[in-house]
Amino acid sequence: MWGGAVTRSQFQQTISNLRELDEVPEVPVENLVVLEEDSTRHLSVAREKEIASNLAFLSATSDNSLKVMAVCVEENNNGEGVTIRIASNTGDLSGVTRGFTLLATILEQAARRENSRIEDIKALFLQVVVLDLHRILARLRSRHAKSKKSIGKPALITQLHDAINDKSVEAMTQSTKSLKDGAQALQNLFRELEAIPNVNSNIDEAHEVVGEIVKQAHELTVASNLREALQNSKLESGLKKHLTEAIGKLGRYYSAATELVCAARDRKCRVFENIRVEPFQIKKPASSSKLPWKIHAEIQLLFFYELYPGHPRPRIICSSKSACYLCNLFFYLHGAFHVPRTHGRLYDKWTLPDWLDIPMERHRELSNITTSMKATLESKIQKALKSKKMKCRHPNESVLLPFAQWSSSALSKNLSPPASTSTSRPPFHLVQEGSPGKALRTLHASNSRAETSPDNTMNHMSAMDGISPITIGHKELPYCQLIALTTPSLHLKLDKLSLEFEFCQVSSCRLLVARVEDATVLWKKNRVVNIDDIPTTTELHLCSSPHGSNELTFQLQSAGKGIVCISFVWG
Repeated sequence: MWGGAVTRSQFQQTISNLRELDEVPEVPVENLVVLEEDSTRHLSVAREKEIASNLAFLSATSDNSLKVMAVCVEENNNGEGVTIRIASNTGDLSGVTRGFTLLATILEQAARRENSRIEDIKALFLQVVVLDLHRILARLRSRHAKSKKSIGKPALITQLHDAINDKSVEAMTQSTKSLKDGAQALQNLFRELEAIPNVNSNIDEAHEVVGEIVKQAHELTVASNLREALQNSKLESGLKKHLTEAIGKLGRYYSAATELVCAARDRKCRVFENIRVEPFQIKKPASSSKLPWKIHAEIQLLFFYELYPGHPRPRIICSSKSACYLCNLFFYLHGAFHVPRTHGRLYDKWTLPDWLDIPMERHRELSNITTSMKATLESKIQKALKSKKMKCRHPNESVLLPFAQWSSSALSKNLSPPASTSTSRPPFHLVQEGSPGKALRTLHASNSRAETSPDNTMNHMSAMDGISPITIGHKELPYCQLIALTTPSLHLKLDKLSLEFEFCQVSSCRLLVARVEDATVLWKKNRVVNIDDIPTTTELHLCSSPHGSNELTFQLQSAGKGIVCISFVWG
């Protein structure tokens, strides 16, 4: 192979020999990233890994367990764009490519901050549901799923509902009540989904209901300790593990969309303003077309960069499943790229594409890697021959990804909102834009000319996803009220003027609103925001004032005339 001493036949035979003795030569393991940060790159290693992992998860649109996708994100040399490169070990890539192109368009808009973060998340999440609808239906074990795997198996949401209401689950604490309410809400939504006669004929309704199920599953996992509640019960251990993982993966579609939007909107990294999506697929030569060998998706992406050595390279390559034993070993010996995790299982149909027209200067290195890999496999064979053969237990090849490291779990508990009393919508799990600790506050507004009654306005805003609504009439000014934010967005209605504030941290505060002429109680050196400039991406930072650094105060004006002063005071 590549002119070395090892032939492809010898290499494949060594793989087959080890497979007969040990199907899982290595235990599942997380691969730690030990890469140094590169000052020429805009994406940090951690963020590149998070983005690639989320995209790899979303790329698995098929319920075919034999079809595995791989994704990497490469920065353009000029730092003004990224390319999302995708591969698959089998099948057509056109559907995923089209879907990712639509996702990329929304992420480009998010990077330009043309809309609010909430609107960007809503738009991206809808497209995620459209792209992954059939995979989500299969996860739910819905009657609408195309997969036959779920035939005769109870629906996921029904299993969850029955498990949470099992007598062995702890008595009615606030946490247990929240779980039961969440499970009941999911059950109601699932019944609504199953009542749809045909999802293809009622596709918009299906997207809406499935999207709400996913969001509720996400909220259930982040707002309550599902794992702990099930773990302490007397339910069968396999069921407890299955429910925790399955509900977590279901909610992952929403958290992935949220994290991708936050990455795109990061002001410190503007590479998402220009995104390309490019598929890559290695075809077997005609002489080997009938052989059962497979080039795994991660290996295909690695060899793209071997074919084009001058091309900008990613550091992380992620797949929709954990890397197999042979992929993980080859990546380790190759050393140029990183895979996050291996499940340790060996597949004897695995192969390397040594027929590609790789530049000659790389042949010696690839030959040495192949020789080292064969030697490692032979060592494993000798070890297996001396050991007592154990019953093979197949590892979980698809594990739940952790939330992004800049999520609200890293924030101080003192900044967390009080527990929500709502039984249908638990507290929002905040994903922070930019780097942790950066206090971004963004203002968006619209000036409605339509007459709207306060009651209708409140009902409308209460229905808006992830937004805390407050309505104030001009006659009520000056207004002073302690507010308990339960979401990172606040919708403030001042007669015909609608304002939306986005906070990077959720916390209770005192809201003060006054006419400019009555604002003597507020700081006189107010930051001025022109309504004509809204929607705006201007950052309003907390700054020192006579009232202390825990206050944010600004004045809204139009045509050079002040209208109102608004102040938020924390602590």
